[in-house]
Amino acid sequence: MDQNVIAGVGNIYSDEVLWASSVHPEQRVSKLSEKQKKEIFKNLKVILLKSIKLGGDSMSDYRNPYGEKGRFQDFHKVYRKTGQKCGKRGCSGIIKRIIVGGRSAHFCPLHQVLSPQNF
Repeated sequence: MDQNVIAGVGNIYSDEVLWASSVHPEQRVSKLSEKQKKEIFKNLKVILLKSIKLGGDSMSDYRNPYGEKGRFQDFHKVYRKTGQKCGKRGCSGIIKRIIVGGRSAHFCPLHQVLSPQNF
Protein backbone atom coordinates (compact mmCIF):
# COMPACT_ATOMS: atom_id res chain seq x y z
CA MET A 1 0.00 0.00 0.00
CA ASP A 2 3.02 2.30 0.46
CA GLN A 3 3.59 4.38 -2.69
CA ASN A 4 7.22 4.87 -1.62
CA VAL A 5 7.82 1.15 -2.22
CA ILE A 6 6.02 0.72 -5.56
CA ALA A 7 4.53 3.93 -6.92
CA GLY A 8 1.58 4.03 -9.30
CA VAL A 9 -0.24 0.90 -8.16
CA GLY A 10 -3.68 2.18 -7.24
CA ASN A 11 -6.18 0.84 -4.73
CA ILE A 12 -7.87 -1.49 -7.21
CA TYR A 13 -4.68 -3.23 -8.24
CA SER A 14 -3.06 -3.28 -4.80
CA ASP A 15 -6.21 -4.88 -3.34
CA GLU A 16 -6.36 -7.48 -6.09
CA VAL A 17 -2.62 -8.30 -5.94
CA LEU A 18 -2.54 -8.65 -2.15
CA TRP A 19 -5.69 -10.80 -2.23
CA ALA A 20 -4.20 -13.11 -4.88
CA SER A 21 -0.94 -13.26 -2.88
CA SER A 22 -2.69 -13.93 0.47
CA VAL A 23 -0.96 -10.92 2.05
CA HIS A 24 -2.72 -8.64 4.53
CA PRO A 25 -2.76 -4.95 3.44
CA GLU A 26 -1.23 -3.87 6.79
CA GLN A 27 1.69 -6.30 6.50
CA ARG A 28 4.99 -4.44 6.81
CA VAL A 29 7.15 -4.76 3.71
CA SER A 30 10.20 -5.36 5.91
CA LYS A 31 8.45 -8.42 7.40
CA LEU A 32 7.51 -10.08 4.09
CA SER A 33 9.19 -13.39 3.35
CA GLU A 34 11.06 -13.91 0.09
CA LYS A 35 8.24 -16.23 -0.97
CA GLN A 36 5.63 -13.51 -0.32
CA LYS A 37 7.66 -10.91 -2.24
CA LYS A 38 7.95 -13.24 -5.23
CA GLU A 39 4.24 -14.03 -5.07
CA ILE A 40 3.34 -10.32 -4.99
CA PHE A 41 5.63 -9.58 -7.94
CA LYS A 42 4.23 -12.51 -9.94
CA ASN A 43 0.61 -11.54 -9.22
CA LEU A 44 1.30 -7.87 -9.95
CA LYS A 45 2.43 -8.80 -13.46
CA VAL A 46 -0.46 -11.23 -14.03
CA ILE A 47 -3.15 -8.83 -12.80
CA LEU A 48 -1.81 -5.76 -14.61
CA LEU A 49 -1.47 -7.69 -17.88
CA LYS A 50 -5.03 -9.00 -17.49
CA SER A 51 -6.30 -5.48 -16.88
CA ILE A 52 -4.46 -4.16 -19.94
CA LYS A 53 -5.95 -6.95 -22.09
CA LEU A 54 -9.41 -6.05 -20.76
CA GLY A 55 -8.94 -2.34 -21.52
CA GLY A 56 -8.43 -1.19 -17.94
CA ASP A 57 -10.90 -0.66 -15.11
CA SER A 58 -13.94 1.56 -15.62
CA MET A 59 -15.63 1.06 -12.26
CA SER A 60 -15.31 4.79 -11.79
CA ASP A 61 -14.86 7.12 -14.76
CA TYR A 62 -11.98 5.73 -16.85
CA ARG A 63 -12.54 5.56 -20.62
CA ASN A 64 -10.02 4.87 -23.37
CA PRO A 65 -9.31 7.49 -26.08
CA TYR A 66 -12.34 6.17 -28.04
CA GLY A 67 -14.65 6.72 -25.06
CA GLU A 68 -15.01 2.99 -24.41
CA LYS A 69 -15.10 1.43 -20.95
CA GLY A 70 -12.60 -1.18 -19.86
CA ARG A 71 -13.82 -4.49 -18.46
CA PHE A 72 -11.42 -5.33 -15.63
CA GLN A 73 -14.06 -4.34 -13.05
CA ASP A 74 -16.02 -7.42 -14.16
CA PHE A 75 -13.22 -9.59 -12.75
CA HIS A 76 -12.60 -8.01 -9.33
CA LYS A 77 -12.06 -10.58 -6.60
CA VAL A 78 -11.96 -8.19 -3.65
CA TYR A 79 -12.03 -4.49 -4.62
CA ARG A 80 -15.31 -2.91 -3.43
CA LYS A 81 -16.70 -6.30 -2.43
CA THR A 82 -17.17 -5.41 1.25
CA GLY A 83 -19.54 -7.82 2.99
CA GLN A 84 -19.42 -10.37 0.19
CA LYS A 85 -18.09 -13.92 0.47
CA CYS A 86 -14.46 -14.36 -0.48
CA GLY A 87 -14.09 -15.94 -3.91
CA LYS A 88 -10.90 -17.85 -3.16
CA ARG A 89 -11.44 -21.60 -3.49
CA GLY A 90 -12.04 -23.19 -0.09
CA CYS A 91 -12.23 -19.86 1.76
CA SER A 92 -15.37 -18.91 3.66
CA GLY A 93 -14.20 -15.42 4.65
CA ILE A 94 -16.21 -12.23 4.21
CA ILE A 95 -14.47 -9.27 2.53
CA LYS A 96 -13.71 -6.34 4.83
CA ARG A 97 -12.64 -2.75 4.17
CA ILE A 98 -10.11 -0.83 6.25
CA ILE A 99 -8.12 2.37 5.85
CA VAL A 100 -4.34 1.98 5.52
CA GLY A 101 -2.20 5.08 5.20
CA GLY A 102 -5.22 7.15 4.19
CA ARG A 103 -6.18 4.69 1.43
CA SER A 104 -9.00 2.18 1.45
CA ALA A 105 -8.07 -1.51 1.34
CA HIS A 106 -10.36 -4.48 0.76
CA PHE A 107 -9.24 -7.92 1.96
CA CYS A 108 -10.31 -11.31 3.28
CA PRO A 109 -9.48 -11.67 7.00
CA LEU A 110 -9.35 -15.48 6.71
CA HIS A 111 -6.69 -15.99 4.06
CA GLN A 112 -4.97 -12.60 4.29
CA VAL A 113 -3.87 -12.87 7.90
CA LEU A 114 -1.57 -10.28 9.44
CA SER A 115 1.48 -12.19 10.62
CA PRO A 116 2.39 -11.87 14.32
CA GLN A 117 5.98 -10.85 13.50
CA ASN A 118 4.55 -7.72 11.82
CA PHE A 119 4.78 -5.86 15.14
